[in-house]
Order: sequence, then C-alpha cells, then structure tokens
Amino acid sequence: MGVAPGLRPLRDPVEAGASRATPERMRASLPLAAWLGAALLALALFASFLALAWSTGDLVEFLASERRWWEHRDARLVVLITIAVAYLPLAHRAVARGAQRNLAALRDALDWGPEGFDAALERAPRASRRASSLAGALGILCVPLTAMLVDRDLGLYFRHGYWGAAQVWEFAIGSALGWSLARLAYAITLDGRRFSALASGLHEVDLLDTGGLAPFARQGLLAALPGLILLSFLAFNLGDRGWLWATGVLGSPALAWTLVSVRLPMRGLHARLRRAKAAELAQVNAAIRGDAAALEQTAIAQRAREVGLSDLIAYRTLVEGVPEWPLERALRARLVLYVALPLGSWLGGALVERLLEATLG
Repeated sequence: MGVAPGLRPLRDPVEAGASRATPERMRASLPLAAWLGAALLALALFASFLALAWSTGDLVEFLASERRWWEHRDARLVVLITIAVAYLPLAHRAVARGAQRNLAALRDALDWGPEGFDAALERAPRASRRASSLAGALGILCVPLTAMLVDRDLGLYFRHGYWGAAQVWEFAIGSALGWSLARLAYAITLDGRRFSALASGLHEVDLLDTGGLAPFARQGLLAALPGLILLSFLAFNLGDRGWLWATGVLGSPALAWTLVSVRLPMRGLHARLRRAKAAELAQVNAAIRGDAAALEQTAIAQRAREVGLSDLIAYRTLVEGVPEWPLERALRARLVLYVALPLGSWLGGALVERLLEATLG
C-alpha cells in the first residue's frame, strides 16, 4: 500500500477508506489502549513529581499554605506541562494514522495516470532524522526563552532558594515537552509537503467532481488540531505576571504556523486547480467566440454538438465558481471551530481571572 515513508500500513482496508470524522473512526484511530497509556503516563509523572517534592520538603510546605493549589503559578504549570507531555504521544499517533487514512483515500479516489500513486508518492519529500533532531533541539530552547519572557530577570535563576521541586520539574519536563512538540511540528510540516507534492502526480483534475480531493483538506485540518489544543493550555496562566507578554511573543507565531500548516497540504492542489480552471475557461471562451473545436479539450467534449451559446455561458459560470481550495462548507466550519479553541480559551481565561479579582478583591 502506498503510504508515506515512516508511516505504518493500515491494517484494515475498510479503515483506509474512511473519510468522515465519525466516533467509530476516532476510536479506530486512537484505541482505548492509547488513551489508557496516556493516562497511566500522566499518573506516573505526577507520582514522580510528588515523590520529588516530598523528598525536598516542598510538598509539606505547599500543603501548609493557605492558598488553593490553582492559585500557585508553579502548581498550575506542573499540572499543565505534565498533561501536555502525556498528550503528545496521542497527538503523534493521531497525526500519523490520519495521514495514512488520507493517503489511502487519495489513492483510491483519484486518477494517478500510468505511473500510479506509488510513483507520485516516491517523488514526495522524505523524512530526515537530522532535521527532526534539529527541530527537537530548537523546541528545547523554547523552555528557557519562555521562562525569560515570563520572569524577565536572568539573575532570578541564580538566587538562593529559587530552585525547588516545581522549578526543576518545569525545566526538565518542559524540555521533554519542547523536544516532542517540535518533532511533531516537523512531522506535520513534512506530511503537508508530501501532500502538496502529490498534487503534481495527478493525471488530471475533474472540475465537475471535486469530492475526491477532500483528503487534502482533511489533512490540513488534522495538522492544525494538536497545536491549537496546546495553545489553548496557555489560557490557564494568562492572569499571571508576564504570561500575557510571553503568550503574545510565542503564541502568535505558533498560531501563524498552525494556520500555514492548514494550507500546506492543499498548496500543490490549489495550483493544479487554478491551472485547470484557467485552461477550461480559455477553451470555453474560445468556443463562445465561435471555435467549435475548442470544446474537444474540455470536460463537456462529449456534448460539444448539443450545447448552444446560452449553455456555454452557463458552463463558464459553473467553472468560474469551482473553488480553488478543496475546503467544503463543513470543513471550513470545522476549521473555524478549531481556530476558536485557543482564542476562546485565552479570552475566557482572562475574563475568569478578572471576575475572580473583582469578586474577591
């Protein structure tokens, strides 16, 4: 089966042909064992942190505090980072399996010419361990960068008493989070480039039936979701000093990259659709001007003798209305919902913080 290098083949041909985000499909993509594994990983990490905090005496001091745990910035960060680290294996698996399904759907639904789908996939970009490792290293660098953006005091990290269990955990597990997240971003970008390159292998684009092109758009939506979910986690700390600034500096380019990753799998297809529309319209316009032979190169060649001037004008309007991006209305609505996740979380988090200050202040 023609799947991208580094992606495992699908076990079930029926699963390969699935094209809608049904609950059954989601369970097949991420079975209960995967969710259970993530939950166990989170519990193991929490237990490790509690053991570290108990051994240093920080846990006893924390429990003696009159403040509730969510009022402590470091406590919230420990919880959020730990959950994010446990979530990322699920995200990696969902992205890989989603790409498999979309590739399988494209292979079965479209005309790949005499060379076939496998030849087109072979020409697509391949994974590079060096590039993936470099991305991971850059992800680790985001941890001290975030700390500096929040605290804006380099000397703070050299003061006596700063380094406690929570701080060690934030930097250590945060580094693991940055490594894994950056490698996931690299994998998503690589898959997007593969799908974009695949469009050049299409034998032809049927402007009258673009339903088979939907996997390109679904791949874009698949690429967006992990980053938007992780960005929404930042909302829980927006009320803390410095986090609004850090969110703006790091969250804005991350959100921009997420939106670019939506477009990337469809970029090559967009170019093919534009060229196909331009060629079709040129032939129809020539036929309107009186060149009857021009219709032989169009999608309505078999009806060339039956159409009149009014039919040609109507057909031109139809072709002009063919979208140049394979985003159906339902997929566009889903994209808007995805983008609303971090935006709604940020606004909601800031609003809750202000309401608590007004109520308790």
